[in-house]
Amino acid sequence: MKAEIEIECKNPEIVVKALKSDIEDAKKFNVKIEAEEDKIELEIESDNVSGLLAGINSYVRLIRTSINSMEV
Repeated sequence: MKAEIEIECKNPEIVVKALKSDIEDAKKFNVKIEAEEDKIELEIESDNVSGLLAGINSYVRLIRTSINSMEV
């Protein structure tokens, strides 16, 4: 199973750099995260629905927190 998500962001390179270290810790799912011109591209793969949902929830929350902290 695979999910591809695009999230608009003013400074995607900063967010991606901050999250790259977390990618190695994922055990239930595989993650690819890339910075594009004005967005973050997130790809999550898992063998089952629960792993896929865990990955989506974790990374969307981390990305949202990173974006919000840059806006303060």
